[in-house]
Amino acid sequence: MIAREVNGVNVRRNVCDGLLGFMAPSLIVFASYPVLIRQLGATAFGVYLLAASLSGAMTFLDLGFSAATLRFVAQDLAAGRPKAAADVVLTSLVFYGCMGVLGGVVIAAMAPVWAAFFKVDARLVGAAIVVFRLAGLQFAAYLPVMVFVSIAKATCRFDRSTLFISLLASATYGSAMVAVLAGAGLEGAMFAAVVVNYVTFIWIAIDGLRLCREHDIHLTGASPAAFRRMFSFGWILTVNSIAAFFLFQVQKFMVGFVMGPAAVTVYQSAGVIPSKIHAAVNAATEVMFPFASASRDRARVRRVYLRMLAGSMLVAFVGSVSLVVLARPFLALWLGAAVAAAAAPLVPVFALAYFFLALSPAPFHLVNGLGCPALNTLACVMNALLNVALIAGFAMNGLTLEKFAWAFAVANIVTSISYQAAVETLIWKRAPWPAEVPA
Repeated sequence: MIAREVNGVNVRRNVCDGLLGFMAPSLIVFASYPVLIRQLGATAFGVYLLAASLSGAMTFLDLGFSAATLRFVAQDLAAGRPKAAADVVLTSLVFYGCMGVLGGVVIAAMAPVWAAFFKVDARLVGAAIVVFRLAGLQFAAYLPVMVFVSIAKATCRFDRSTLFISLLASATYGSAMVAVLAGAGLEGAMFAAVVVNYVTFIWIAIDGLRLCREHDIHLTGASPAAFRRMFSFGWILTVNSIAAFFLFQVQKFMVGFVMGPAAVTVYQSAGVIPSKIHAAVNAATEVMFPFASASRDRARVRRVYLRMLAGSMLVAFVGSVSLVVLARPFLALWLGAAVAAAAAPLVPVFALAYFFLALSPAPFHLVNGLGCPALNTLACVMNALLNVALIAGFAMNGLTLEKFAWAFAVANIVTSISYQAAVETLIWKRAPWPAEVPA
């Protein structure tokens, strides 16, 4: 059982809040998929999925500032330095505001290119271009609002980050579902999502600023020193973000390029349920990041870490086995017989992949919290390169959805085993432990 409170951090409560943050958006996604597929059709819904995922193509603009914000705000508040935490927050907001606008302009300007690249049907090209441009508008505000999610996590207010993330999921999928039920088409669904997202962004920003004031974080001025401090920690995570794109997003885009948007709907439908195993574990273990950032008690952190790792394995095993057994009837009930017939063969492959991937969040958050992001980046790069290499190898004899899924699975199995061994060797058995070195 996970400790109730360690170093003033209520670990159990934050684990529960993290799980709620996973469950609420997941329920919204589950409810929206059958409605959007039925109302829009598989091809148009595939376009919507690709547009909603385009922000992943701009992750290189992140520069790791979200993780740096979480780490340094938690660290500065634990050390009684609210002014330093304020410098971090405002610097991150200014930086993300600029990068959000830049990324949004690039996404919107390339809208015709996206439509051609993903082989959108001629009858949908006009609507797809509008949808891709709206995706750029959405991305412009997405990066700044994630700063407030990081602040909530840094202050161990996972109840607030849970609410923020749930609202964002509702805005993206819930509003689109309501729009199509009201008779809107593809463009109307995306327009509704963008409008509701902007309203949500404003509300999150107001609540996030209130949370700052509660912790004496008064935003007075961005600091070049704070930028250098965050960049020195976060730049390596830019590589991590790019690698994550080539692991999690590139397959979706390549499926769209090779087979078109309808195939994206099948591929995403098969992977979305297994991916929730990883999402649940990630949500439950994310408290390791601020906890490891603020704590210097090696023994206590080790105990919490091992319990989280054991819990991750149990959840991943039960979830994966259940998916393999129930995949076909569940998909048929959820999305209909046609989509189920195409997606069901992929589910066991994704279940295997996400079983191994679900073992990584606890060590990932621990390592970031200890200020060693290079190890996480190395693992993510290895995973991405292996994934891309396998896709290239499979492409020699023609790509299928099954081959895309197996490339993802094999890459995750190999990387997960190697990563676990590296964390045990380089983090727990090394001396001194990173958190024990004076700041």
